[in-house]
Parts: sequence; C-alpha cells; structure tokens
Amino acid sequence: MLIIGKISGINTNDGMINVLVNDGKGAIYNLKTDQETGKKFSISDVYEFDVEVKEGERTQYFILSYKSIMDFSFEEKNQSLRDFYVSAPYSVKELESIIEKYTNSINNKIIKSITTKLLKENHDDYFLYPAATKMHHAYIGGLAYHCVSMLKLADGVILAYPYLNKDYIYAGIMLHDIGKIKELSGIVAPEYSTEGQLIGHLVLGAMEIKMAAKELGYDDTEEAMLLEHMLISHHGMPQYGSAKKPLTAEALVLWYVDSIDSKLRTLEGELEKCESGSFTQPIGVLDKMKMYKA
Repeated sequence: MLIIGKISGINTNDGMINVLVNDGKGAIYNLKTDQETGKKFSISDVYEFDVEVKEGERTQYFILSYKSIMDFSFEEKNQSLRDFYVSAPYSVKELESIIEKYTNSINNKIIKSITTKLLKENHDDYFLYPAATKMHHAYIGGLAYHCVSMLKLADGVILAYPYLNKDYIYAGIMLHDIGKIKELSGIVAPEYSTEGQLIGHLVLGAMEIKMAAKELGYDDTEEAMLLEHMLISHHGMPQYGSAKKPLTAEALVLWYVDSIDSKLRTLEGELEKCESGSFTQPIGVLDKMKMYKA
C-alpha cells in the first residue's frame, strides 16, 4: 500500500517509532518503523511510504520503504507540494506560459540567449522555490510568481516611458532572484545556505549571468555586463544589500518594481489577517508602520 503524506508527529512506543502521517485528504495514519529509520524523518516533511498492512484487533501499518517528495519527478513533486503546503495562486503551467511569453518578446539576441539558457537550466527550482524564507512570496512557486507580478507592473512603466529598453527590464526581472536557488537551502521551510549568507543572491545571480554569457561566447558584451549590473544593484541602496546603486534607467526600474511588489504582497498578507476598520500589526518592510484596513 502506498501512502503519500506529511509527517505531523513522531513518537516512540514499545521500542518502535510511530510516524503520524496526514494524507492531505483527512486521513491520519500511524506508521511504525524501527528506531534507526525513524531518526531519518522530520516533522512537516512529505514522503511516499510503501507500507505493509497487518489486520488484527486493530489495523497496523509498517513502513517497508519510503521516498522523499524531493525525489519525485517534477510534475509529481509540484502536485504533492501544492497538496501539502501553501503555494502561489498561479499553477506552474500558468507561470511557465507567462514567463515564456515575456522571454519570447525579448528582441536582443544576446539578452534573450542568456535569459533562455538560465531559465532552462534552472527550470524545476525556478518554478518551485519560494522567493524568501518569510515575509513576501515565502511559499511554493513564490519566486516565479514574484517575477510574473513584477513583469505585469513593468508593462505599465514601459508604456508610460517608451525610451526604456524592455529587453533589459524583462530579462532583469526574470533573472533578478535566480541566485535565491543557491541562497536558500531548499524548497520547503528553507534557511539561508552558507553560500547565501557569505555571498548573497544578488552576487550569486550576477555570477550565473557571467558564466552563462561566457559559455555562449558573450562574456565581453555590454549586454552581459549590464544584466550583471542590474542584478547586483536591484536592492537599490547599500543599506538594503545592494553591491552597487542602479546606474541605468532599466536597473532603476528593476529596483522600483521589485520593491513595490515585495511590499504590496506583504501588505496583502497582513491585511488578510485583520478585520475591516482596524490596523495591521507593524510591518517590517514598511518601516514597521501599521496600515489601516478600510
């Protein structure tokens, strides 16, 4: 019998480890295993368990083997993650379609090639990773959803200011947080990796662009350099973690739309927690202001 479920508790009884598993459909199973195997499980993780069912005075389930959700195929992993964890309101197919549309709209060959290469190489993680450990877009698919929201914001800016180069803006948005795949430890309940703490996603992302450009034969081009600049400057100011201040119009737009989306999405979550006619709790990304819900 196969059971896919999220571990909600682990305890010891009669020399066996009891693993309490919620299948996401209302059923909770008490799966038994030995002490050594039991030590490998963590609460809130999802696994596929192959179990032996023993009927008697009460039905008992014994773990024969197991597989982590992270070992599933991309399609299975995506579905199971969304069954058990908070996720972006767009499906992966919807996010893929939007990202593909914007990628195809890039006219500059070099910018398009670098963007396409990095999105392809990081596809699975790009569409499943959160954008943060907490605060904004800290859920399954949050990274790609954040980028999609920024692309929609940028369309209005580009329409209002036609002198802007949309190719850089679209590419910069789609790639700006790609370094988070290395900065964060994983998809579910991530922490900051050693690499993330010592280098950070701005520089890690710029390094990815530099390597991709070199592999494509574009490492000495202005396009590659300006994309790198956009990534290392997209937090705007040194006090916010930027290695450089934005020094192109497109880098400035990237900073602004990133800031707008991260703040408004955080505010959305806080407003959902409070009643109309009351104030939110202090919001960190809004200088700890309390916002009123009309």
